Amino acid sequence: MGKFTGKLNFLVAILIAISLVISCSKLKELDKKEKDNDVTKEETTKKDESKKDDSKRETKSSESKLYFCEQYKNGEEIGVSKRFTPGWLTVMVDLRPAGKTLGTGKVELRISKIKDEDGKEISEKIIKTVPFSVQADWDYTYFEDHDNIKFKTPGTYKVVCQKVDGTPIVEGQVEVVPK
Repeated sequence: MGKFTGKLNFLVAILIAISLVISCSKLKELDKKEKDNDVTKEETTKKDESKKDDSKRETKSSESKLYFCEQYKNGEEIGVSKRFTPGWLTVMVDLRPAGKTLGTGKVELRISKIKDEDGKEISEKIIKTVPFSVQADWDYTYFEDHDNIKFKTPGTYKVVCQKVDGTPIVEGQVEVVPK
């Protein structure tokens, strides 16, 4: 009976060893699957974040804008840019993408300098506030005033189209570079 018990113990030991090997390989497979899932989750998260960024871009493209051109003539914006040399400019306001209107009969363009000619930020210096009469239901318009919408020195300027009580409607920036 001693020989039989010894053989039985030997068999049990072999079975235990085989079970451990199988279990360890299963654990490795599970660990690999978890890592793969983590990578997939990261990719999904990155895709989701990318979609959020895209939706932010879409939102931005549907926002109101204030921008600049050399002239507005015969229904055309001539020379639209973000950079100009010193001189007068035409200010364009487009609220259509946001589905808004000016909502008032009088607006002001507040022109201020925010960077010097080297591009260094300076404390905002209001240059001029220019009043205009408009129609409250307008969602697209332009402002020309050769005497008052003039950028004399290089630098970056911020222009805010606002209600007369100071409530901003839309704003934009323009860089004026030396000739």
